[in-house]
Amino acid sequence: MRKAFTLIELLVVIAIIAILAAILFPVFAQAKLAAKKTKSLSNVKNIGTATQIYYADNDDYTPSIWGTNDPTACTGPTNFSGCSNEWWMPIFPYFKSIALIYSDERLDRDTNWLRSGVYGAQYLSAYGYNWGPFGWRGGGMLNKQVAVPRPTGGFGNMNAGISATSVVNPAQMFAFGDTYDTPRATIGIGFAGDTFNGFTNSALRYSGTFNYAFVDGHAKAVPVRAGILPGAFNNRFVVVKNLQAYGASYCADPDAIIQPEDGTTSNLNSNPRPPAMACGLYATWIQQTITATCVGNSTSTACNFQ
Repeated sequence: MRKAFTLIELLVVIAIIAILAAILFPVFAQAKLAAKKTKSLSNVKNIGTATQIYYADNDDYTPSIWGTNDPTACTGPTNFSGCSNEWWMPIFPYFKSIALIYSDERLDRDTNWLRSGVYGAQYLSAYGYNWGPFGWRGGGMLNKQVAVPRPTGGFGNMNAGISATSVVNPAQMFAFGDTYDTPRATIGIGFAGDTFNGFTNSALRYSGTFNYAFVDGHAKAVPVRAGILPGAFNNRFVVVKNLQAYGASYCADPDAIIQPEDGTTSNLNSNPRPPAMACGLYATWIQQTITATCVGNSTSTACNFQ
C-alpha cells in the first residue's frame, strides 16, 4: 500500500518552494524591467533616426516649440489657435507610429484635444526635448523663449529651433530623452522631475537610468539621480550622475553663457537659484550647491535623494 506524505515532508516541500520563489521572483522582475528599458531605448533610437531625416528636410534646423498663455484654449478645430505643439509633432511624419513616444513606465492617459484627437496619442510622451539645462533660457535644441504672434492666430510663446550644425559636439549633446515633465516636455534639470513623486533614486524610471537620443542620432542609457529643489517643477530636479561624461550634454555650446535664473521660468524665487554661467557648468553647479542628503519626505529644503 502506497504511503501518503507526512506533515513534515509536506512542510519541507512548501519551504523549498518558498525559498525558490524568493530567489526567482526578483530575477524575473529584473528581467521584466530590463526588457522595458530595452524597448524604450529602441523607441528613442528610432525617433532619433527620424529626427536626422527631419533635419535634412528642414535646412538642418531642429523643431521649434510653440506655447500659449492659456493652456485651456485648445478645445478643438474652432479654437486651434490656443494649442501648443509638442517637440515630437514636427518629427511624427518621419516615424509615424505614435506608440514610439510611449514607455511602459509611463502610462498616463493623454486627453489633450490636439495630441489625442489629431495625432492619436493615448498616453503622454515618456520623452522630453532638450530645451537646455535649466528654465527656458536656451542652450539646448532651442533658442531663448520669446513672446510672438502665433502663425495659426492668437498670441503665445515660441522657442525657435537651432541649426544642428551649430552644435559643438553632436555626439555628446542630448536631443531628447526620458522625463517626467509634461506638457511641452523637457529634460531640463529643474523640469524633468515634474510628475515624479518619489523620494529615492531607485524609485526613478528604470531604477535611475534614463534613455537619451543624441544630436548625431545614436541613443544610450545614462544613469541619473534626483533630489529636492524648492520651486523647481514638483520641487524636484533630475540630473546626470556622470558629470565628466554628460555634464555638458544639455548644451549646444558648453561655453555659451546662460542668463541668471530670475524666477520667471521655474518659480525659483529663493536660493539656491542658478546665476549666469557657462551652459556646460549647470549640472556641476547642482552638485556643488546642493550637498545635503534628503531625510524624510520634506520638499522645503534642497537636498539629494539616496
